[in-house]
Amino acid sequence: MTTTTIQLDTDIVDNLKGLREQYKVHSYNELLKIIIKKARKPEKSMWGYYGKMSMKEILDGLRDETDRY
Repeated sequence: MTTTTIQLDTDIVDNLKGLREQYKVHSYNELLKIIIKKARKPEKSMWGYYGKMSMKEILDGLRDETDRY
């Protein structure tokens, strides 16, 4: 394993210390792995939210005809 030194502002170091305690990890390396994993995790999708409803059933209730003039 190669080690690298990076320069960080004091406020970033303070935030990392707090996160290290919050996640209860022993090293900044472990903490950064967690942060990177969370950053790469895809956001939740609405795919499959309506289950096996047909497109007609889904679109049926979307348009309210009472607001027409």
